[in-house]
Amino acid sequence: MWSVSTADAGAAPYADRRAGPRPALPWWAWPLAAAAIFAAAVVGVLFVPRGSTVAVWWPAAALSVLLAMLQPPSRLPHVLAVVLVATSLANLAGGRDPLVCLAFGVANAAEVVVIALVLGLRRRRFELSSLRAGLRFAVAVVAGALAAGVIAAAIVVPLEGGGLWPTVVLVAASHAAAVSLLAPIAALPPPIPVQAGPVEMTVQIALLAAAVLLVFGSPSSLPLAFAPFPMLAWAALRFPIRFVLAETVVASLLMLAATLDGGGPFHGTGRDPLLGAAMFELLLVTFAGFAVVLSSAQYELRALARRLDATNRLLTGSVIDARIGLVVAERGEDAVVHWSNRAGRAMLADELSGDRWSGPLRAAAARALETGEQVTVTTDAGRIITVAANAVDDGGERMTVQLLDVTALLRARQAQVEAEVEREAARTIRAELERQRDDFLVTTSHELRTPITSIVGYAELLADGASLTPTERDWVRVIDRNAHRLAELVEDLLTLGRSGTGTARPLRRERLPCDELFEEIAANLRVESERKRLRLEREPQGLAVLGSRTDVSRMLSNLVVNACKFTPEGGTIRLSAHPLGESVQIRVADTGPGMSEPERSLAFDRFYRAPAAERDNVPGTGLGLAIVAELARRNGGAVSLRQGEPVGLVAELVLPAAGEAPPS
Repeated sequence: MWSVSTADAGAAPYADRRAGPRPALPWWAWPLAAAAIFAAAVVGVLFVPRGSTVAVWWPAAALSVLLAMLQPPSRLPHVLAVVLVATSLANLAGGRDPLVCLAFGVANAAEVVVIALVLGLRRRRFELSSLRAGLRFAVAVVAGALAAGVIAAAIVVPLEGGGLWPTVVLVAASHAAAVSLLAPIAALPPPIPVQAGPVEMTVQIALLAAAVLLVFGSPSSLPLAFAPFPMLAWAALRFPIRFVLAETVVASLLMLAATLDGGGPFHGTGRDPLLGAAMFELLLVTFAGFAVVLSSAQYELRALARRLDATNRLLTGSVIDARIGLVVAERGEDAVVHWSNRAGRAMLADELSGDRWSGPLRAAAARALETGEQVTVTTDAGRIITVAANAVDDGGERMTVQLLDVTALLRARQAQVEAEVEREAARTIRAELERQRDDFLVTTSHELRTPITSIVGYAELLADGASLTPTERDWVRVIDRNAHRLAELVEDLLTLGRSGTGTARPLRRERLPCDELFEEIAANLRVESERKRLRLEREPQGLAVLGSRTDVSRMLSNLVVNACKFTPEGGTIRLSAHPLGESVQIRVADTGPGMSEPERSLAFDRFYRAPAAERDNVPGTGLGLAIVAELARRNGGAVSLRQGEPVGLVAELVLPAAGEAPPS
């Protein structure tokens, strides 16, 4: 007795794209697989019919194929080695010569190679998902079994006697019967739902069992051997492929057991036992192959039907649920609507009387059909609809009409045009207002020059007088300093009014200690801070900035004045300086209400005043922070605002840092 294994099938051209590569077996599973193949070969001896020395069913071959098909392609050499060793040892256990046993192992491995080549297992996983796949599987099983049979017969006949072709047929049939029944388990495609229910399945199982018992339950005539085939065809056409293959295995095992027990049409008086065994093996191969091929073909039809159904639902849904109205109607004056989608039926609701269509849209469709151009119609309900029509070339007088409601589109376009006109008008008004502001700014600044010049001149005369007390002389110095500051502010206003096109006043940069600047600002704003009982805190740091004294003093004054305006009575304003790389960051922090993010983003625009300033009537023109930003840029710095912690606003003025003061 020999155990020729069909094996390996690892990947196929019909593989399910969703399925990943097969996981490789761990090292300890390979000895178990070899032991299972060896045990199956030993069990195969039980399937030897009376008067024969060849098993009619050889499960070791099927296990070898399952092992190969469940492994990734890279493990096929390992599978061949397991098949070679296990089948050789199984034949050795049967009492055969070691050389013959090794030759049978080679035959089994050759069968695996043939099946792998036919199925293309070195490229991808194989699946029984089409008629072509089923036929290829059947060809692979037959080709592999014949290869094993030829190699086995070429060795057995010279050594042990017997006929060459009978041996080839018996060996090939026994292996093909086993492989065709069990190997498809490793090639099952993804499940597809079927319409058959449990009742139908139960009836079919009962009829198949009755057919098997009728044919194989007792000695019967040979023509009855094919009685189970119609029941199997019923299952293949109606039931899932998994159910069909499982039912085929069970029915085949029942037929095999009944045949070994002496029943069925393959036992008869005067019939050669070997011929009967060969005929039964061919029946099993035909039975299993019939189930595999027919169920694979039906699976392909089901998959194709599902794809067609999905495509049909997609197209139908796209047409029926489309926003474009689609209508099929007669071309004549008294038009009849044969079909329309939901949108078309809704647009024609006022013009339909049953299936009769008449009205402005019908006339527009006729004009569109005649001219070949789209026609736009305004209905009584105020809807604007574009109509296009095409003749149906079917030998009749039909046309297809497309209706597109463009009311919302046109109204949106009209609203867009009106909004654009309004925006353009707003831009024109804004430009005019800005021009008027600039003219006012320039004119006012020019008018302020004369009185400011007088104030400066008379302050200088007062300072030169000898009759002033020290206190009065301090007052005159404050007047003179602020008059000069006001004169420079007028120049800055002129610069802002010219939008940066005027000639900038030349800068004279010098080293300015921050502590001195803080003291000067505190002195200038003492009256305002004392009036609101504000605490003007200064944090000396010994830092100095590089810039124009008047510009830096003006920037700090504007920031502190702004803080004084919005800080409630009894609040605190803190002046501090901090090193920031090659710059110095001067912070003016208050305990006022602060500003929101949108307000801070607009704070440096000219003439911008926060809503709180307008609401509380805080005096100001909205130019303070704009002037600070311009002066900071002119001195190589920058200014920004951020929310205070936990309340208030923090203005951060960054200016270039000055080095140490030269020794005096």
